[in-house]
Amino acid sequence: MKIEWKMAGFQGSRPFLDGNRGINRLSVLRHMFCITARVLFTGFVTAVFLALFPAGKVYAEPVKIVIDPGHGGDNLGAQHGGYTEKYMTMVVANAMAEELEKYEGIEVYLTRTDDVKLSLQQRADYAKEVDADFLFCLHFNMSENHTLYGTEVWVSAFGNCYAEGKSFGDLCLNELCTLDLYSRGVKTRLNKDGIDYYGIIQHCEEYGIPSAIIEHCHLDHREDAGRYETTEAMKKLGVLDATAVAKYYGLYSPTLGVDYRQYGKPKVEVPDSVMKPDTTEPVDVSITCLRIKEETGEVNILLTGKDEDSGLLYYDYSVNGGTSYSGLQKWEVSGNELECTIKVPVDQDIALKCRVYNGYDLYTESGVIEIPALQGNAEDAMENTSDDTFEETESLGQKTDENEEALEASGIVHQIDMSVYERQDAEKEKEKILMDSDDVSRFLWLMILGFLVSLLIFLMIVKAIWQKNQKKARRRGRRR
Repeated sequence: MKIEWKMAGFQGSRPFLDGNRGINRLSVLRHMFCITARVLFTGFVTAVFLALFPAGKVYAEPVKIVIDPGHGGDNLGAQHGGYTEKYMTMVVANAMAEELEKYEGIEVYLTRTDDVKLSLQQRADYAKEVDADFLFCLHFNMSENHTLYGTEVWVSAFGNCYAEGKSFGDLCLNELCTLDLYSRGVKTRLNKDGIDYYGIIQHCEEYGIPSAIIEHCHLDHREDAGRYETTEAMKKLGVLDATAVAKYYGLYSPTLGVDYRQYGKPKVEVPDSVMKPDTTEPVDVSITCLRIKEETGEVNILLTGKDEDSGLLYYDYSVNGGTSYSGLQKWEVSGNELECTIKVPVDQDIALKCRVYNGYDLYTESGVIEIPALQGNAEDAMENTSDDTFEETESLGQKTDENEEALEASGIVHQIDMSVYERQDAEKEKEKILMDSDDVSRFLWLMILGFLVSLLIFLMIVKAIWQKNQKKARRRGRRR
């Protein structure tokens, strides 16, 4: 009998070969039922697990970030052209949070969701309370003389908070500049005690939390027009902020169909000392006249300047020896030389002079190039210097003040209706109760797959047992 069992090639089958045929069949059926039940149960559990936890969706430690919409309550922030900063930052923050929620492995918190006033300390305390990995403070900008334009990021000047802030800031500016905003760079600022100037950055640094103030653009300069005037434009800024965060942390979104897990963020070493702001003006500033078109008044010049600390950012020029200047022009080259063409009046003597600005808006003046009147009577022309380019700089501030007074009087300064976004938030809360349709579809398909696999295994087992019984029946027939 032992030899026969080995020849059968079915280890563990002895109980089914003993006794009468009734007991043999019953035992076989019981054995088949147990195997089938185990296979079906295993397939069901596997399908459920894969549906609920698909690949790339499980994170041991999700990234925790805090979005801080600047201002709030009676702290209105910047006001210009009918726009109030505290409302605008809320729109951008909601769009940023909504976009980030489409990524896996991240938890998003907001310091405020309503129009309430929070101190800078409260905002930092909240970030510490939720154990945040990073705090992003959202703002819009204005300049004292209404001359600056572009986007910039402010970060801590100390240690790891500087390294992480600078790395993120470079990414963020790259995203915002896809809107043709001019990059003013990633910068630090210290107060008279030698610590971070901005309170939110200072308090976060004390907690060891990296932070960044994102100044999206200037509300008071036409160069930045078109990037914030509509709700959709503001939401786009929030989406770009979120994309920068996703790239910085290497996130993945099956919903958006993007994968930044292999994205290489800018590498910034932790500094050994305080990263102080640039406090010195550009050096080696000069102007050279290359050629003149007398019939059109076009003067081609070569500007030079150098700033090792913060680089060169703008230049402007004067045709009357510095009495009035043009608006700020972009220094759109990475080197220390810039060739450009300036159009000057052709009927007056010209005293051409330029100023070159660094990343912290400090400037150095060039020398003066004297150009005699190209056409007409120079004395008559000097009495009527009405070039729009130079009047613009002097009159812009006055016009801005008049516009703001008119808007305040009309009562339409706070024209952004936040109730729209409150209703959207309420709808999102309802949607969270229901399972996402994609997850449901994935779950059902995996259930069907699990059932089919289980059925296939069951049929294979039944076939094997049937073939075994057939062999035994043939052996019994031969013995008889």
